[in-house]
Amino acid sequence: MAPFEPNYLNVEYFFNLLLYLLGRAYLFLLWLLDWLARTDFTIWKILFWILTFIILGLIVYAVVKHRKLDKAMEEKYGEVQIKYLERQSLADRNLKWQRVLDYIDSQNESDWRFAIMEADSMLDEVLDAAGYVGDTLGEKLKGAVIGDFKTLNEAWEAHKIRNQIAHEGTNFYLSKRETERIINLYRKVFEEFHFV
Repeated sequence: MAPFEPNYLNVEYFFNLLLYLLGRAYLFLLWLLDWLARTDFTIWKILFWILTFIILGLIVYAVVKHRKLDKAMEEKYGEVQIKYLERQSLADRNLKWQRVLDYIDSQNESDWRFAIMEADSMLDEVLDAAGYVGDTLGEKLKGAVIGDFKTLNEAWEAHKIRNQIAHEGTNFYLSKRETERIINLYRKVFEEFHFV
């Protein structure tokens, strides 16, 4: 004789159980409200203050632990990022960066635009090497948080200018001073990742 193997689910049982539990919860709530109405509230004030301090203590504890964990992760994985980037050909990286700097020294506005486009391409390489995922540079930057690297805001600002240049073309006015400012934003990011 084969062992009993039920092949159905008794849904009515679960609904009855749920109804029973809801009824008990309702009765408990009625009892609690009645009890609270008969109880002195100074006891409740003291209990809520104690509970508030316990919760605040837990929040402080969680923040401290989170910071310690962040430091440990940065020490452990930050070194991995740096080592990975160092494996790339230093000469190749410096050649691209030198090309960007040469475009900045030009008196031609189109060269300035190209310098920003090239620096943005380098930023994409840096984020790829650092392990950020996304189809576009914008998606990779969205995947990062301010704790991941210190120059995230600079990377966003520079990338937004690059997008304006790409979309507006020659209609976007770009001065030499503004170009140098944007390239310095890229430089800060590259220096943090030991890319230049």
